[in-house]
Formats: sequence, C-alpha cells, structure tokens
Amino acid sequence: MSLYQQIKDPALRLRMEWAHSLAHALRECHPDDAAAICVAYLETIETGGPVLGNPFGMLVHDARLWAVAAPLHELTAYTLAGLEALPKAHLSKPARKQVFKALWWSFSDKERTAFIAAVTRKAVSA
Repeated sequence: MSLYQQIKDPALRLRMEWAHSLAHALRECHPDDAAAICVAYLETIETGGPVLGNPFGMLVHDARLWAVAAPLHELTAYTLAGLEALPKAHLSKPARKQVFKALWWSFSDKERTAFIAAVTRKAVSA
C-alpha cells in the first residue's frame, strides 16, 4: 500500500498524487525547461502584491520595500545582474513587456525620442 493510498480523503489523495507526479516530471526535465514551466505557472498566480491577511505576494512587496531602501550601488548592481539574467530565465512575453515598460518610462521624453531616432537610423541603415 502506497503512502497516498493511506489517505482517506479521496480529494486530498488525488492532490497528493498529482503533486508527486509533478515533482517527478520536473526532476526528469532539463533544468532550463523545468525553470520555464515553473516561472510560467508562478506568473499565472502572482498576486501583484500583498493583500491584508494573505501571505502570498510578499515577494513583490519585499522587493519593492528593499528597492526603496537599498543604497544606489546595490540597486544598480542587482538590477543589472537581473537584466543580464533575463534572457536565460525564460520569461513570458507579458513579463518581458512589463520590464521593458518600467525601463522605458524611467527615461525622459527627450531620452525616449533620442532612442527612437537612434533605433530608426539603425533600421534604415541595416
């Protein structure tokens, strides 16, 4: 008799069996593929920040709190390291768009205009 067969509640037993199967499947995947699957799933359940009494979403809240309090050299170092790691992290298109929007709106109107002009010049000359 398996450990899961000892569980009397059929719904709980099924949940445990599915969780066990998922863990096994992730272990058998290439680490990059397993990471991509996990990231894609976590993006679907992200809360956007903590809600009173909800322990989930604390990561986003903690990251925002740390970013406000971090010294500039740490914030710059972690941000650059994170941006360099993004292509390897298998982020979904919506997540990449969110990162791009945050960067884009951090520039002034003059800087955005200059960027578009530079990209347009490169596209025309290519």
